[in-house]
Amino acid sequence: ERCTRPTTADDCGRCRRLGLLCSTLRPPRKAGRRPKESRLDLDQPNVGNHSSACLEPRESRTYISSTNARLPSEDIAKWINLHEELSQNEKDSLLFLLDKPGILGCYVMGPTFQDDERRSLVALLPTALPVLKDACLAFAGALKLTYSDPHDVAKVDDEHTNLLHALAAIEILRSFPVCTPQDVAICLTLGTLLALFSYSAVGRGVYEISQHCLSTARPFIEQGVLDVDTEPRLVYLTLQEVMDCLVHRKMPSIRSPRHRLCSGRDVVDRHLGLCVPLLPYYHDLCVASHSLANTTDESYMALIKKQLSLIQDELEIWKPSTPDQFLEKFTSTEVIHLLAQARLYRLAALLVNHRLCYAFGTQDHQATIWANEIMSELDLARNVTNQPIRSVTLPFIAAAIEMQGTRARRQALQDTVMHVDQFTPAVQKATKAFLTRVWRERDDKVIISWFDSAYKPCVVLASIDMDLFR
Repeated sequence: ERCTRPTTADDCGRCRRLGLLCSTLRPPRKAGRRPKESRLDLDQPNVGNHSSACLEPRESRTYISSTNARLPSEDIAKWINLHEELSQNEKDSLLFLLDKPGILGCYVMGPTFQDDERRSLVALLPTALPVLKDACLAFAGALKLTYSDPHDVAKVDDEHTNLLHALAAIEILRSFPVCTPQDVAICLTLGTLLALFSYSAVGRGVYEISQHCLSTARPFIEQGVLDVDTEPRLVYLTLQEVMDCLVHRKMPSIRSPRHRLCSGRDVVDRHLGLCVPLLPYYHDLCVASHSLANTTDESYMALIKKQLSLIQDELEIWKPSTPDQFLEKFTSTEVIHLLAQARLYRLAALLVNHRLCYAFGTQDHQATIWANEIMSELDLARNVTNQPIRSVTLPFIAAAIEMQGTRARRQALQDTVMHVDQFTPAVQKATKAFLTRVWRERDDKVIISWFDSAYKPCVVLASIDMDLFR
């Protein structure tokens, strides 16, 4: 009899009965007699073409810890303190990230999602601490600086230390072999932590990290073998890549998750809430934008415009699907924010679609209507709940670009601190600069579309220096 844990964050019945810690990440055993296979066949992956590193037995991997027991989240402090190879500062940072109440709430949709986020991170540590340690320390350090005393004299040294951890984590990510679903979970978690660090502290590099992770894990993503704890990582990285591709008119790696979790609260994503079904539309908008920027063939352009018209028709009738007992499973504030977020991403997709069809100065009235609806939705949700909605950077920027008149634009700049993720001060500052430049270029008729703006300093609108990721 062995562990039959279906996900990395659950206990199996066998271990609960015996009072043991779950010791594997394996899925439930299939019914029936197992076919005889050679040892080599058992160790080889069955997906795609991978490097020779994937053929090494798991025990020979230098990335994976020899400890393979599941760590209950309530024992995280005790477990971290047992690791003598960690300095006291490193232990304190890991405890800040994984054991401090509420700290993970800064980037998920609400308190209901915090326990799941924490549990999924903690569950991977016994098997992947060497892989995830530097990324965890970098992100924890960035959060500590964001929420620390602004007059702290150690801030500069801490920023340098965080960057060193991030660079070490990037090197691990570049060379980490992805050969099993467990590897995918580790890879996407590592990428998410690095993206969150870059998003909050550096202000760029998110696209390169997201694109690398999605491309590396693509064979497994397309087969739909990810578990419920890995799915939010996939959604987050897909969103980050799509945002950059929209502005730089690039092709995304994948067309978003093609499968949806369909039981209970799992259909509500930690970052995108009820909006996950909209990701394929954003992917298609990226493809259309890329195609329009790279063709002069009128017949092909007409075909693209026809596709954009079909996308608009579908977006206009789209409605979010809520799980059973939606109102009972989430707080009233979360319900308001989740429904508002779904409306915001739908309106933003309509607005982006519109601007792909019509340049500045053409059909501005409809663009203004959708932009004002987005701003009104943001204000209404904030006023009703006394809290801004999280993870609405893309809709806010798309709407703010359409603001005209000194008063409206000044208000948009002021609202940046509320509607661009609050744990990302560097992004908020860059967003203000980006909006100011686009408005100036639009007024001076330097550009006919914000997709063609010469200045893109925002994290979702800019690329990291390629030397860093080579």
